[in-house]
Amino acid sequence: MMERTSRPGVLDTLKQITEGYTARERLLQWRYPWFNVVYNYLIAALIIALTCSLYGWALDVWAQNRADIQTRAAVEATEQAHREAEAARAAELAAAQKTEAAVMQREAEAVAKAFYGIRNFIVKYHYTEKDLKTYARCMFNRADAANGLYDLETVIGRKDQFLGYDSKNPVLNEYYTVAQAAVEEWHRETVKPCDVSYQYAELTENGIYLAAEFGADGYARRWQA
Repeated sequence: MMERTSRPGVLDTLKQITEGYTARERLLQWRYPWFNVVYNYLIAALIIALTCSLYGWALDVWAQNRADIQTRAAVEATEQAHREAEAARAAELAAAQKTEAAVMQREAEAVAKAFYGIRNFIVKYHYTEKDLKTYARCMFNRADAANGLYDLETVIGRKDQFLGYDSKNPVLNEYYTVAQAAVEEWHRETVKPCDVSYQYAELTENGIYLAAEFGADGYARRWQA
């Protein structure tokens, strides 16, 4: 009968590998006594290099994060400054518009009071909105001719300039509506509908006309809205 040979187990195999490695290490130490020193130095150098690499990487990440934070802070500060500047401009514009609207309202009221001063002619001659705007143009031309020396309210309020005008005249809605539209058109216009020299108003049964000069025989040149 043949004898059966048993196979080595896993533990036996590992034991043999370990013993072989130990034997080779001892052989290397015997032949090359400096091997352990070099080996340990290499391991230490590898660990140091790896540590330095990790430290450098961590430092780069920290620096990048810091730069990103600073960049975001700068962007946010710039955007905030822009928002504040825009809000300031909007507030300034709103204040200017409010002031302009208040001025235009006072001007429209002054024109409406001038309309009230000629109410008898309006009723008698059945003057239309066109006639009233023609009369208002007389006021605008005088203000424009003053080149900023007098504003519209001052021009209208000057003594004996417009028939029946009184600062105490009531502001009737029917007159104020026409006056407001005329004042708004006057402020928006870039081209004057007539020369500013047309500063004299004639209230006739055929309507209101403006003239640049007043002669003995009546108005030489006429303009109507």
